[in-house]
Amino acid sequence: MKSVSRLTLIVAVLLYSIMVVSPAVAQDPQPTPAPVAPMPVQPAAVSTPVYPVLGNHTVQYNEWLYCIGRAYQVSPWAIAAHNGIRWPYAIYPGQVLAIPNVRWYNIPAGPTCTKQFEPPPVPTVTPAPTQTPPTCRAYYTVRWGDTLYAIAWRHQTTVWAIAQANQIWNVNLIYPGQVLCIP
Repeated sequence: MKSVSRLTLIVAVLLYSIMVVSPAVAQDPQPTPAPVAPMPVQPAAVSTPVYPVLGNHTVQYNEWLYCIGRAYQVSPWAIAAHNGIRWPYAIYPGQVLAIPNVRWYNIPAGPTCTKQFEPPPVPTVTPAPTQTPPTCRAYYTVRWGDTLYAIAWRHQTTVWAIAQANQIWNVNLIYPGQVLCIP
């Protein structure tokens, strides 16, 4: 092995590694299969929620979704989705848009288009009647060592009734000198 120079040994190793790494060069070439046309991929159907339509708006010159949305207080994104309009949300004069019933709250300031129909009025929410405060049968001044449970027991009522009548959120926290309404 001494008679073989290091340079000869390195060249032999490199040639061997080239033959091992790329054996396809030394073998007979295989026939290449004919290219197969790729199957067209259909985009997945996007299901958009269906909302009742308030009416139809015919786009006029210089109108865009924001000003139409402001006119009817309807979300411009809902108008785009309902009519199948994608980014960049291009609309054209003469195009008829169905205006869905999707309210738009906190509408930013800006130009408003002319309404072409009057949407139905928004129903107003009637607040629930507030509970009348319970009438007090008696008033009790808390002494040192009293608990709400003992006071309720003494006055033949419940801890929760006293807590509610006095707006006490922690039934374990009452103070000496505090005046309680006993319902």
